[in-house]
Amino acid sequence: MPNSQQPKLSLRDRRRRLVWVKVAAGSAVVALSLIAVWFLARIPATTIASIEVKGTSIVSADEVKKLVEEKLDGSYAYWIPYRNSLLFPKRNIENAVATAFPPLAKITISRNGFNVLTVTAEERGATALWCDGAAEEACYSVDKNGFIFASVTDVPPMIRFYGALSSVPIGSTYLDGGFASLNTLVTGIASSIHRIPETVIVDGTSNDVELAFADGGVLKFVRTTSNQQATLENIASVFASQSFKKNKEFEYADFRFGDKVYIKFKGE
Repeated sequence: MPNSQQPKLSLRDRRRRLVWVKVAAGSAVVALSLIAVWFLARIPATTIASIEVKGTSIVSADEVKKLVEEKLDGSYAYWIPYRNSLLFPKRNIENAVATAFPPLAKITISRNGFNVLTVTAEERGATALWCDGAAEEACYSVDKNGFIFASVTDVPPMIRFYGALSSVPIGSTYLDGGFASLNTLVTGIASSIHRIPETVIVDGTSNDVELAFADGGVLKFVRTTSNQQATLENIASVFASQSFKKNKEFEYADFRFGDKVYIKFKGE
């Protein structure tokens, strides 16, 4: 019998078949790789199983933990879970916690091994109070930069600031960054004239300030971010004058008009 011979493929057909073989092999490798990644991303050895919260007293640690748990639900493109300890969304979680809990000044998230996530918080310290001046007055803690971060029930013995705030207190910054300089000036005035400051009222439109003292008297001046030292020296020199040495009880001292100072002593 004559030998049957298969027809020879043309060079074009051989090249086309080789391309399809490569594509099929490549697709198989990609598919197997994706399946391997899917399984490896979910193995218990690299999955976050518990969360611990440190450094909170004002904020509930359980509330922080609950929020972090919520942010760990889900996955990247439905493929890699957020709970993978090597790829969890650290920055997003830190931002979410900072936004949800204003009393926290700093949040650091780190892994403790591969199964435990540690949230370390640094809470803000209260420098003063901001109060709304309503009939049933509500007061809030203010940090050194003027950030209002928490309401207070039992009002502590701190300087109370009023006015110059048009938005919801918690999460707002009092005086738009000008609080630190005003607070420094207020404490400087109190120290130089040996009186205890009690309340500070700021007119947000005119920047007029009324500083009231615990033992009586109101000092009026204009809030400014420049030349505060001159304001302090002017006030200190007036309170060191003979008039105040003879009569330390005053109703008000008004420094809002340049070189002219208006003083009203009690009994006048």
